[in-house]
Parts: sequence; C-alpha cells; structure tokens
Amino acid sequence: MRAKGLGLVALGFAMLSLPLFAGESPMLVAYAGALRPAGWFALAAGAVLLGIHHVRNAKRAKAKTALLTQPAPDAPAPTGQPTLRDIRAELQKQQQAEKH
Repeated sequence: MRAKGLGLVALGFAMLSLPLFAGESPMLVAYAGALRPAGWFALAAGAVLLGIHHVRNAKRAKAKTALLTQPAPDAPAPTGQPTLRDIRAELQKQQQAEKH
C-alpha cells in the first residue's frame, strides 16, 4: 500500500508541475490545465493510502507489543488472587498428603 501511495503522490506532483514545463504552446497549456484536477485527485488519493498504511502498521505494532507483554498461561495471576488452577493444585496436594 505504501508503494501505491508513493506512486500516486509522485504522479500527482508530476501532473501539477506540468504547466511549469508546458512552454508557450496553447495546446500544451490547455492540456496541462486539463490535467490539474486529475493531479490533485492523484495527490489526495496517494496521501490517503499513505495514511491508511501508517495507521495499519501502528495498530499492527501495538498488537504485537501487547502479545509480547502478556504473561504466560502458567504464570501466577498478577493480582495475587489464586486462580482456579492454583486451587486445584492445592486440593490435589492435600488429597495426596491424606492418602500417605
């Protein structure tokens, strides 16, 4: 998406800068004037694509860091409260101690 956005921005700048190189020919001046709306559209569309690319990558990076910072499934609960797994393990230890 970044490549398409950069390509559209470059195309828009090229279309908008064409009047600078058109010279004195009335045909080229008319052609350059006709390309002006298309140039603005290409420039705007490229900027939108670059913005979408940036937002999507920021969300992807945020989700990736969130996955990396999550505790492991076997880790104790961060609140200090016993989990169901901790309670079961404690009950199994008590039952094994009673059998012996």
